[in-house]
Order: sequence, then C-alpha cells, then structure tokens
Amino acid sequence: MAKLVKQLIDYKKSEDKSGKVLKNRLAEILLVKVGILLALAIYGWYQDHKEQQHIKEYFVSIYHEVSPAIAIGKAKTMQTDSLIHMTERCLHILNSKNKDSLIYLKDNLAPLVIIRSQSFDFPMVKEFLGNNYTVKVKSKKTIKLLRKLQQELSNINQAHEYSNNQHQLVVQPFINKWINYSEVTLPNRKKLLVQGGPKTQYDQLLSNLEVWNLLSLKLEAYKAQTIRQQNFTVLLQDLSKTLKNQLKIEDSELGS
Repeated sequence: MAKLVKQLIDYKKSEDKSGKVLKNRLAEILLVKVGILLALAIYGWYQDHKEQQHIKEYFVSIYHEVSPAIAIGKAKTMQTDSLIHMTERCLHILNSKNKDSLIYLKDNLAPLVIIRSQSFDFPMVKEFLGNNYTVKVKSKKTIKLLRKLQQELSNINQAHEYSNNQHQLVVQPFINKWINYSEVTLPNRKKLLVQGGPKTQYDQLLSNLEVWNLLSLKLEAYKAQTIRQQNFTVLLQDLSKTLKNQLKIEDSELGS
C-alpha cells in the first residue's frame, strides 16, 4: 500500500497525462498480489493434501490394529462365559452342602485360581489421538468412535489391573493355604505342572465363608467383564466398518 501511495504521488508530479504509466503500474501491482495469493492458495492446498494423506496412512494402520482384535474380543467373551458357568457350578455345589457333590468341585475351581488377561493396547490409536490431526478429520463419526475406543480401553485395562491386584493380594494367599493349585487349574496348565503334593480338603470348603465370598467376587467380576467385552467388540466392529467405508479401499488393499 505504501508503494502504491508513493507511485500515485510520483504520478502527479509526472508529465504523463494519459494515465498509461499509472495503469501499467497498477496492473503490475495487481498481478503481483494475485500471484502471491495464488501461491498461498496452492501451498495451503498442498499442505492440506499432505495432512489428509498422512491421516489416511494412520487410518489404514488403525484398521490393521482394530480388525484382528474383533475375533480376539469374541474369543475372550466365550472364554469368560465358560468361567462364569464353572464359577456358578462351584457356588451351587457349596450351597447344596452335599458331600457327594464335592467330586465335581475339583473340576470347576479353575476360575478361582486363574486370572484371564483382558488388557488391550492400540498404539496407533493412542498416537493419532495424541497428535493434532483430529481437527483435520472430515468424518466426525470416526473421531467420536476413536475417542470412545480410547475410553473403553482405559476402562478395560483399569478393571484388569484391579482384578490382578485383587487376585495377588486376596485370592492367591487363600489358594496357597487351602487349595492344591495343580489339582484344580485348567487342563492346558496342568500339563505344565508336576501332579501330586498334599490333597485339597474339599470337605472343609463346604463351610468356608472365605471361599464362598471369593467365588462370588470372581463371578461378579467375570460377568462385568463379559459386558465390557461384548460392548468392546461391537465398538470395534463399528469402527472397522466406518474406517473401511471412509478409506474406500478394496479388501485386497487393506489386507496387504
């Protein structure tokens, strides 16, 4: 603007009464301004294009993290359902006070002495949400699902940590005192152990309030875990479908 004012002053002092010089100078300035604005627009478009490509790469990586976890989530739900069934059976046996049923207690105490790993980790999801790319994503649904996934992961991992602490501080001391671990653990774990040692006195467990409460707490935790697993699996399916639709890539490309 200062340059234009100076040129207007110089023009008034000049002998060019036709305005040709002024017009040329104005045209020159206009072209420069247009060129600068065009260059800025192209640069802005290029930067946005680069960011969108980077976001797409993130989403492909996240898709590869999320999709396999769907089958894992379903498998963990089935495992937990099996543990729920066994725990309920133990409680029914204890509640019956029938010593003839104690033979079945041995085959159903595994849910008490083990702890299932329920922790999940999606590094790419965490990294993406930790950056500033979320404001650049055009699909608000995708961001909403990713944030919800992050919250669900936090809930699942916190519950897992709580169960681990409870098992180590409360359940494990009881097992060490009252139960022969090698007798009652799951079959695939028994193969790793030496069978033998002092026998579990199952008749003493019939009137043991501690074992009743521990099994009840385990049952409560396993049922809550099943609900979290089911909701988590549905969320993963929704996110996987949304990412696939947004990326608009064939299955063969996503599978590479």
